[in-house]
This record gives sequence, structure tokens and C-alpha cells, in this order.
Amino acid sequence: MKRSCIGLLAMAMLGYTGCNQATPGGPGVAGPDQKPPTYGEADNTFNLSVPRMSTTLNQGGTKEVPIGIERGKNFSEDVTLKFADGPKGVTLASVSPVIMHGDTQAKVIVKATEDASLGDFTVKVTGHPTKGADATNEIKITVVKK
Repeated sequence: MKRSCIGLLAMAMLGYTGCNQATPGGPGVAGPDQKPPTYGEADNTFNLSVPRMSTTLNQGGTKEVPIGIERGKNFSEDVTLKFADGPKGVTLASVSPVIMHGDTQAKVIVKATEDASLGDFTVKVTGHPTKGADATNEIKITVVKK
């Protein structure tokens, strides 16, 4: 009984940590009448991965944030990253980073001004491949007083 409870708890935690706001992209994205695979990436698609925990940033500080890519079989394109506007006073040092076809991530520098808005924020990340649909995910940023 004890083992089955531990196994059930482990599966629940895995399911919880695997859930996020990500949507896949690429030429192989399933249409409305197709089901995506239960596990892994579909052929010719990709997903963007972001840190699971919120990135904490002091007012006036900078931090490097990795944006990763999980490639499905046969997807080897470059992916250009774009970011929605963040909170007041928070900017990205890299205007348009690219995850090249042989790379697994891009590093983005996030900067906060001395008077950046305090609190928890979410910034949408869009990955645009050479061809096919865009993928999206969200970065969580927490700005704290210096």
C-alpha cells in the first residue's frame, strides 16, 4: 500500500510539473482533427522551454535567462525568438535572439531599471521557425526591491 501511494504521488507530481502554457510550433503541428502524441514531440515540430521557477530580478539588476528548444524528429530549423512587452522598466538586452539549428538554447539578458515595477509578471515568448507555425511559452519574472 505504501509503495502504491508513493508511486501515485510521484506520477501526480510529474504530471503537475509537466503542465505549462506552451504550444508547439513548426510545419508538423497537428491540425484540429489530429491528436498530438501522448509523449514527446511530434515529427517536424518544436516546443520552447523556459525556467520552471520565476526568475527573480532586483530593481537595477540583470539576469541571464535560458530559453531552450525541444525538437521533434526531422525538425532542424533556426527559430527566432520574440518577446511580448514586459512590465514597466524591464527590458531584454537581446533584441531578437535566435536558436540556431544545431543549438539547444539561447540566453537572453533581462534588465530592470532602478524604478522597475515591483511584483510578479508573465512575459509571452514566441518562437518563429523558418517555416511552419509559431510556438509560444511564458517566462515568469519577479521584480523585487533592491
